[in-house]
Amino acid sequence: MSLIPGTLVLVDGVGILLRGPAGSGKSDTALALIHAGHQLVADDAVDIRRLNDRLVGGAPAAGEGLLCLRGPGLIDVAACFGAGALARSATVDRVVDLVDEPLPATTDADWQPIRIHGVSCSRMALSPGRPLPALLEVLAAGGRTSLARPEPLACG
Repeated sequence: MSLIPGTLVLVDGVGILLRGPAGSGKSDTALALIHAGHQLVADDAVDIRRLNDRLVGGAPAAGEGLLCLRGPGLIDVAACFGAGALARSATVDRVVDLVDEPLPATTDADWQPIRIHGVSCSRMALSPGRPLPALLEVLAAGGRTSLARPEPLACG
């Protein structure tokens, strides 16, 4: 098990690991997703372990159930949104890196393969200035994404 900086959310059953520098919007994005009915697994740091050919993440004991927001500070997610807003663990199905740099326009999905603990994952870079909660819902709705050339995402 290792600790990875980031936020892990469960969006319609798809585990999405958000990574990026401090202040890039990981926790704010998680808050918007929780408000939309999705679940927080871990914020600021994610305990990642390899389970066969999958990665599974959870919150470190000290941060379990907490969301750290700039300004308001630590938020008890269960107290604010109910116990259903939390998940104890989730597989890491997608990795989204929040990068504050221009990305080229393309009609193809920009998934790139990366390896974490020897497990291949689909990774995409997105700008924090975009509507991240809605984009993550669309990415989750697309199901498992091939690392080669994925088909267009079908929503609904």
